[in-house]
Amino acid sequence: MSFSKIVWKMAKANYQKYIFYLLCNSFAVMFFFMFSTLYFNSQIVQVKESQSIQYVLAVQGAALLVFTVFFISYAHGIFIKRRKSEFGLFMTLGMSNRDITRLLLLENGIVAMLSILSGIFAGALFSGLFFTVLIKNIGIQTISLELTAKMFLSTILAYLMVFFTAVGKSLFQILKGNLLQTMKSDKVAETIKMKSPVIGGAGFAIVIVSILGLYYTYSDSIHGGDYLLIWAMATFIGLYICLFQFTSFLIGLTKKSKPFYYRGMLLLSSLNYKFRRLTSILMLVTVLIMVTILYSTLILSTYILDEKRVISENPFDIAYSETENQTAQPFFDSGKNPLKTHLQLPVFRYDLSSNDWSEGEFVFMPVGEFNKISSLNMDLKRNEYIYFANVDPQNLDVSNAAERELSLQHPNGRITFMLKETIAAKKMNNLSALYEVRVVNDTDYELLKESMAGEELKIHLLNVADWTKTGPFVEELANSLGTGLVASKIGDHIHNKQSNGILFFVSTFLSVLFCFGSFSLLYLNLFSDIDREKEKYKKLNSIGITPKEMKRNVSWEITPIFFIPMVVGTTLALLYFIAMAKDIGGIMKNQELLLHFFLVAGIYFCIQLGFFLFTRRRIYVHLTSS
Repeated sequence: MSFSKIVWKMAKANYQKYIFYLLCNSFAVMFFFMFSTLYFNSQIVQVKESQSIQYVLAVQGAALLVFTVFFISYAHGIFIKRRKSEFGLFMTLGMSNRDITRLLLLENGIVAMLSILSGIFAGALFSGLFFTVLIKNIGIQTISLELTAKMFLSTILAYLMVFFTAVGKSLFQILKGNLLQTMKSDKVAETIKMKSPVIGGAGFAIVIVSILGLYYTYSDSIHGGDYLLIWAMATFIGLYICLFQFTSFLIGLTKKSKPFYYRGMLLLSSLNYKFRRLTSILMLVTVLIMVTILYSTLILSTYILDEKRVISENPFDIAYSETENQTAQPFFDSGKNPLKTHLQLPVFRYDLSSNDWSEGEFVFMPVGEFNKISSLNMDLKRNEYIYFANVDPQNLDVSNAAERELSLQHPNGRITFMLKETIAAKKMNNLSALYEVRVVNDTDYELLKESMAGEELKIHLLNVADWTKTGPFVEELANSLGTGLVASKIGDHIHNKQSNGILFFVSTFLSVLFCFGSFSLLYLNLFSDIDREKEKYKKLNSIGITPKEMKRNVSWEITPIFFIPMVVGTTLALLYFIAMAKDIGGIMKNQELLLHFFLVAGIYFCIQLGFFLFTRRRIYVHLTSS
């Protein structure tokens, strides 16, 4: 029988190895291609320079890089370990190094080609699905799915670079390694070299330093995004070192308690093996969970805080101003959306350009009208005024906000007003004429209006039953008066939705992608050695292990694999979230953000628990099947 026939027969006999290897590589290509459809999308590139988009893509881009390198290397390592004994057999039968090289390159070349085709096809399919669903639900029309040459080339080149680096490393080890060790490679358990708690402690220290570094540099308005990427990479490196060393070390501690160790010797030995073999996978899943929870929380917090901000900055549902030359006669359907409040306030805008010493304007309001919106019973004498700033008190330095003495040129001489009080409160919407208002006595107001150069505006303030249904009415007002003379909750809401739409889209897209990635990674990994696990439990059953005990043992074995990454990833996401919250005043000033975080983490935990129960059942069914 020729070598080609021998190779072909062994390939058919071990087709499951090739299928698993192909699935892993296809998934990596799909994952990277889906990210490329986002990263190189022309609409996103146009706003990528904005800090928010850069921050989103920085950490998730670093996580993707780590995922691609480790996942492809891991899948290739499993495949080659299973094939080494076959290569050793071929070499004992007389196959030359050249033939081994040709065989390895041929089969990996075919896998790479199929992985690229299937991965890109699946990536384009799922990207199209995600784009359609998210655009429809977010309601933005400024972004659409694109498939460009840059997306294909970047995916193919990145994949081939990592893939053939792993292939070259394996080929070197096979050709230069000991033939006996090569033949029995699948019988040799993995070991961790340089196992030391000191090295693990160094990894833990790197993680802590990276988080502290992020906390103190994230608010940098110029280099904040660059620092975020640097600290994220440091966190991932420290996390890998920590997991690589501490998992085996912590399991080793249990062996010091002999009664405890011997009662669970089977379980602990299996865990020890799994943790040694799965360090890279645990690290990848931890990173994916961390990034998913972190950015899902940012999405939720941004959405909720934006809606709160819209309501706080617009005390009235709709506000608009009319002049003598610009009036509106909109039709408001109060039957479907009843009008609850309609205030009409006169204000006088005094044009300072009529003076030869100053330019600009002052806006005056009679104290009687001011009392209607302020709920204050203010009283002013002649030539007194109140400086009213229509802003949050925290955003105004009250001590230096207004002039102690306001002197204006009057046709009959100068008229002087003395400051009685400064008031800062958000009482009206953000119309240009209502940012700074000088409140004066009603008689003084009439005098100013009749004798000074300027114009009187009529401010309309409306509240309705449901502000979310005022879109057509506000649009009609804007068409009649101009957008600068209308300020409404629905207008700000639509503006925020459009301006933040791409940020929401990018964050949601990547969060779903990473969530799917972490689940798929665990599932593929747990089923990669399912046949070996099945053989192990058959032998254990022959010496008296019952199905009930086997089920309990399986549950205890896979529980840490699912929930240690969940705990560590959630903790890192929380620390990153606290560090990033410094940019908006700190977590203590925005404690509702913690509620958002734990809500997202709780939802993710429930999803993870459901996936754990599904996977456990699937494994148990497979192990007990004949």
